Amino acid sequence: MNRLSYIVLLCGILLLSPINQVKAQITDTKAQSAHPWWVNLGAGPAYIGTDFAMTAGMIYCYQFERSIISARMLGVTNINPTVQRISFSSTKYKIADYGILYGPIWQSGCGYISVSGGIGLVRAVYETPTKNTTNTSISLPLEAQFFWRPIYFAGIGVYAYTSINFEKPLYGMMLCCQLGVW
Repeated sequence: MNRLSYIVLLCGILLLSPINQVKAQITDTKAQSAHPWWVNLGAGPAYIGTDFAMTAGMIYCYQFERSIISARMLGVTNINPTVQRISFSSTKYKIADYGILYGPIWQSGCGYISVSGGIGLVRAVYETPTKNTTNTSISLPLEAQFFWRPIYFAGIGVYAYTSINFEKPLYGMMLCCQLGVW
């Protein structure tokens, strides 16, 4: 064999040997994560009652067997971040929705679907030209998650939600990125 063949063989061995080690680490991580967890971060359109709004949120999820527990924090407003009004209603809404949810999860090789319900808390701030009012209420949060996980630690998907409460009903959907261990 000539010198070039030895160099190519040596480079091939050096490049391929870490791949087997990485595969072994991935297998060990999957074996250790018998109870996967992940975080969804997203934003999207929403409605506060009948007023169009925007939402952003973070959802922490923990899976055991064929069930999922979610803890969510959503912020919903009918004022867009560039300070231009989205809806021309006389009242500006700023609503925070917190919830703990439980439900079944259906998984495939590269994604999952889940539907959950639970109990929550809604804190609403109503701003009118004359005064600001803050109210807090219990709520019935509901969610549906549809996610695709192309790699073992990240995914992308849609998070649809509603919050039935005594202040203003909330509903919407977010396009989310997902990071975690599963």
